[in-house]
Amino acid sequence: MRRETQNILLVLVGGALLKISLNGTYLQYVKPSHRYWLIGGGLVMVLLAGISIARELFARAPHEHDDGDHEGHDHSARSAWLLILPVLTIFLIAPPALGADSVRADASNRAATTLSSGADDRMLFSPLPAGDPLPVKLSDFAARAAWDSGNSLDNRRVRLTGFVVVDGQNTYLARLSITCCAADALPVRVRLDGPRTTGYQNDTWLNVTGTLRPGSATEDDDYVPTLSATELTKIHQPEDPYEH
Repeated sequence: MRRETQNILLVLVGGALLKISLNGTYLQYVKPSHRYWLIGGGLVMVLLAGISIARELFARAPHEHDDGDHEGHDHSARSAWLLILPVLTIFLIAPPALGADSVRADASNRAATTLSSGADDRMLFSPLPAGDPLPVKLSDFAARAAWDSGNSLDNRRVRLTGFVVVDGQNTYLARLSITCCAADALPVRVRLDGPRTTGYQNDTWLNVTGTLRPGSATEDDDYVPTLSATELTKIHQPEDPYEH
């Protein structure tokens, strides 16, 4: 690869990292704590490209070629710019966050499978704080429903936030939980039950208020709990679509 092309790609990739870090779209790919690593990486790439370009300009000035060589160099440089098109597509057109398709594709529900390894070892979870309804992360709700020996969710109204996944006759509220980035995302699902829980399109974001149906998170249904929903409100996708 020619040095001109390397410099172009460094500027482009570094600029893309800075752009998504500063406008918030980096949250489609990584945890919030990674923002400053992305900013640092973008700045280093742009700085290295700038230094390399400056060195080439200063080194070339005393050694100008004749007109024929100059024309050939210009032609080669113009060709290098064609490589920007696929890189622009990858780095500057931000794909959406993972959603319903990712949850449905994971037919075995890897998140529930991971939890089910301790099916015979229910444990006492810490008490829930006060609140009615109480905002609870979807992953925490699913874990407590399946493994909390203290049944802390019984008779507690909770508010869950997630996106709709329609699977046959069932409607689920889902969220993807990430440890580092979207590549390691694990789906968490809660089945919605109630008169107003149908008719939603996949990937519709909702705030849902309701109560756990006791005993619904069992091995037979992959430890997916059921929420008896009383209030459903459409919302915009949160700035950070994942749980951590």
